Amino acid sequence: MNIEIIVVGILVGIANFASRFGPFYVLQKHQPNGQQRSALWLKIALGSIGIAAICSMLVVATLPPLIETPNKSLAMLIGFMVLAGLYFKFKKIVPATLTAAVVYGLIYTYVPFSL
Repeated sequence: MNIEIIVVGILVGIANFASRFGPFYVLQKHQPNGQQRSALWLKIALGSIGIAAICSMLVVATLPPLIETPNKSLAMLIGFMVLAGLYFKFKKIVPATLTAAVVYGLIYTYVPFSL
């Protein structure tokens, strides 16, 4: 694996974590009743960080194949659309990710034309 891709992945992860968790942390510190609300803000923060982390990892994971085979961007586009559509419809990330991976693989392998 290329060191640049690892660095991009680490930077994206740090930026993602800071942009998702930071506002919740600052809001919690400025609350006068901080102890009672800690469980609620932590639940909201972790819920937001989870899907954002998966999306950022997905973006980082798609860079190498997109650079190597830009003619297969149709498969990647359809995979992203399936992932987003299934997640927003059912709010379950694991089945959406697995289904999108299968759709991406099938289109990448068996569809002869490219975008």
